[in-house]
Amino acid sequence: NDVEIHYYLALGDSLAVGVQPNGAGAVLTTNAGYPDQLFSSIRPAFEAGGGRDLQLTKLGCPGETLDDMINGGSCVYIAGSQLDAAVDFLQDNGNKVHLVTIDIGGNDFRNQDCVDTAVDLTCANNAATQVAIDLATVLTALQDAADPATTIVGVNYYNPFLSSWLDDAAGQTLATESAGALAILNDFLDTTYGTAGVPVADVATAYASDDFTTMVATSLPSPNDMLPLSVSNICDYTYMCDPDRGPDLHPTDIGYEVIAGAIEAELTQ
Repeated sequence: NDVEIHYYLALGDSLAVGVQPNGAGAVLTTNAGYPDQLFSSIRPAFEAGGGRDLQLTKLGCPGETLDDMINGGSCVYIAGSQLDAAVDFLQDNGNKVHLVTIDIGGNDFRNQDCVDTAVDLTCANNAATQVAIDLATVLTALQDAADPATTIVGVNYYNPFLSSWLDDAAGQTLATESAGALAILNDFLDTTYGTAGVPVADVATAYASDDFTTMVATSLPSPNDMLPLSVSNICDYTYMCDPDRGPDLHPTDIGYEVIAGAIEAELTQ
């Protein structure tokens, strides 16, 4: 019996690679990322019927922006760019590509510094507009190359800036206002994916990124022993509040698991 090889192709930035800081604060690629966890979760059912094997191919690149993805950035791909490599992979494997996930645009947004000591919503709008334009280009190329049977799922973003809540009153204001900036980015992402007919895993909601009213107990000392759910989650799901490894915006194992769960929820719709 020949086993048919099928693929889950993961595209994007450091989140698609599973980057995490180690004890020395160095940022390393791990196998705890959301593609790894999603792959482990969906593989048994996919292979249950027998005769087919699911494999994970990760093409993501830490620090990747949409410009990098399209034109080439810090990661080397034989094809040229991550998008070129993805298009080649999709064309080469046709209907054997079961799933494609993509998270991109977060670095484009962060690189504009719209959230600094204050929040600039005009900046956020401009940055998100450019993300939408470039993302549409990427999605068109992927859809042109992909087999109709291939499922493509996009991912929106959690808000790493929420950790400023722990600092002081000004930090709490910044955290609250940063939610408005992230909402702009996610609105543009959701609309762009939606226009392309691509479902979006709602990571922002899975992280409760906008919930400042639900207060939860934490293990932090007073006055941070009670925090809004959004802030508590960013501390649990990323290294932003970690005194040893952070502040680092990459997810913890649990944080990556939440992202994987949000994607899987879209797959089961």
